[in-house]
Amino acid sequence: MSSVDIVPFEDGQAAGIARLATTVQWPSLTDPHVVRRVFAAPGSSAYTALVDGEVVGFAQALGDGVLQSHLSFLAVHPDHRGRGIARLLTVATFQATGTKRMDLITPEDADGFYESFEHTRMTGFRIYPGA
Repeated sequence: MSSVDIVPFEDGQAAGIARLATTVQWPSLTDPHVVRRVFAAPGSSAYTALVDGEVVGFAQALGDGVLQSHLSFLAVHPDHRGRGIARLLTVATFQATGTKRMDLITPEDADGFYESFEHTRMTGFRIYPGA
């Protein structure tokens, strides 16, 4: 099996991330232009997982560079899951934020993965404009 490279996001990876977002059914990141804007936004730290030059995973976090960050996106192509790619992306992105803690929200079916990290379980809400 090919090795995985975890690299900082570059503009040329946006189309591959958009394709992967389509595969994992994340409509908010299916446009490469949006991917570029989100992953290069101020306070953003983003990494891509590549196998033979193809995007197989991505992660993006936003943070203040000191104390607090938020893991906004983490996805790995279904054909490449179970290889430790999500953990590598999470760790690289967290380290790049330069923060002491990172929060996230997740669907319940992903709890097992995140419970494998040192953590504190909290309850939260996602608030939408117009609410």
